[in-house]
Amino acid sequence: MKHKKTKNSLFRTFLLIVTFSLGGVFAQETLDWLGSYSSREMEGLEDRNNTGDKVYYFWQIQSLKRAVPPRYIRMIDIENYTTSYSFLNKGILFTYNGLMNSEVEICGNFSAWRCHPMKRNRYGIYYLIIPPNFKGRNETDETSYEYKFRVDGIFDFDPENSDRIEDGEGSFFSLFTLNRKDFEKQITYRIIDSEIEEDLDFKTIEFRIYKPEASTIALVGDFNQWNPEHDYLEKESNGLFILRKKLKPGEYLYNFIVDGHTQLDTYNTETRFRVETEDLCSYIMISGGNDKDLATNP
Repeated sequence: MKHKKTKNSLFRTFLLIVTFSLGGVFAQETLDWLGSYSSREMEGLEDRNNTGDKVYYFWQIQSLKRAVPPRYIRMIDIENYTTSYSFLNKGILFTYNGLMNSEVEICGNFSAWRCHPMKRNRYGIYYLIIPPNFKGRNETDETSYEYKFRVDGIFDFDPENSDRIEDGEGSFFSLFTLNRKDFEKQITYRIIDSEIEEDLDFKTIEFRIYKPEASTIALVGDFNQWNPEHDYLEKESNGLFILRKKLKPGEYLYNFIVDGHTQLDTYNTETRFRVETEDLCSYIMISGGNDKDLATNP
């Protein structure tokens, strides 16, 4: 057993050395954001550079000696690579000081109030990173995370988080508001299946493209007679352009007009030639029924 642990430790060390030596093993976003926190910063003090663009390391979570208020983090986790194929773990960090407790779980609206067990570090701090993908009924991103801890079977609010709301039973929910999160830049359209679909003959399609340098982007295609004046995408502060459009099931060709220039949907790998103009266009097929998201991006 001891030999096996030593072998695993050596493997992780070797993997870490190779990773930092070659550099290319990391995703580009990891390299863009690589940084560090001191242990004091990790425990709630201000980022001395005031950038907010830092990356935690797994050993820092393991070395926490007290619970901290919830926050959105990026964490390099070497041990997770073999299962997730990514060194970068992103999400909301929740912690609880449970030195004298045997079990701590977190329950919240982001999990339909199902409780998830938290991990315990060597100092008795329980922690869990929740992915920032909480969706509302209309598949929109939710930013308000209501939660409680269940400590040895007893529910409790987060003593480290002063933001609370009454739960109607004489206690409180803790509340965390997600002000920012990372997003995937290599995205394309997605098909949204709403639980309540008013127009049963239509599907809601969300067209998306990341173009922070662009001023205006219009959508043209079979569905709007290729008129660039019909459908403009809305630009968000993070450089992402988005437009939601209802379309009937079928096959469509489309392109984007980016500041007056025609462009394919960059990360939609499906393309077809438009016979009338002999131009290469992006292609989308919308199936009927209750098919789930057909796009590869979340």
